[in-house]
Amino acid sequence: MSKHEVSSQINDVNRIALGSEFHGTLTSNSDIRIDGFFEGKITTTGKLVIGDSAQLIGDAVAKSCDVWGKMDGKVLIREYFGLRKTGSFKGKIACNKVFIEEGGVYNGSCRIITEEEFEANLKTLAESEEK
Repeated sequence: MSKHEVSSQINDVNRIALGSEFHGTLTSNSDIRIDGFFEGKITTTGKLVIGDSAQLIGDAVAKSCDVWGKMDGKVLIREYFGLRKTGSFKGKIACNKVFIEEGGVYNGSCRIITEEEFEANLKTLAESEEK
């Protein structure tokens, strides 16, 4: 296995707890749960969960995403994006499937994409970061 081929661990979860604040870039092959404040960019091959007490301002790339708290930014999701009844989202979404529970507040745009489009967008993001 090369150094770039890292498999995600099923029970591994990166967590920013309530009362914590993070500014910057977070990259992981495991799930990520935010319960505090995050400003920046998140990239994970796992699931991203924005807890009901959380606020995320920035961009995210993930396998799937559930928003229970507040999120403002752009997301690129391989599978599904879920806005839960206590959630609030403002920004742009590109994902394969989306659902919004009654009570969820959504203000933005959503583009449904295929697996191939996800990979192309991921490649474009990587190229723009190299510049």
